[in-house]
Amino acid sequence: MGERADAPAVTDTEDRDRDVEAVLRVLHRAGVAVTADVIATNLAAVLDDAPTPTEVDAALAELDERGLARTFADTDDYYVITDPGSGHVSNELNEEGFGFVD
Repeated sequence: MGERADAPAVTDTEDRDRDVEAVLRVLHRAGVAVTADVIATNLAAVLDDAPTPTEVDAALAELDERGLARTFADTDDYYVITDPGSGHVSNELNEEGFGFVD
């Protein structure tokens, strides 16, 4: 897919941050433990520029390090969102909402 000549370039950091947020939202919506492949498949179904399974793995590692997601029980393959992760997503969704004007 070609970029528009006047479109700002997306940095690697912005790309990684977008992947991390997308992965966190899938975990939030899932509400159950899921694998990186399940996350990647779901994101590929809804995003034009979805992260690859390798990028999803990297995002999960970052989320785990930040305490926003963790592995499930004694597995290394299944991830769940943590309470702080759910709070983060809820805050982001509230900020994106239309809200009411007084």
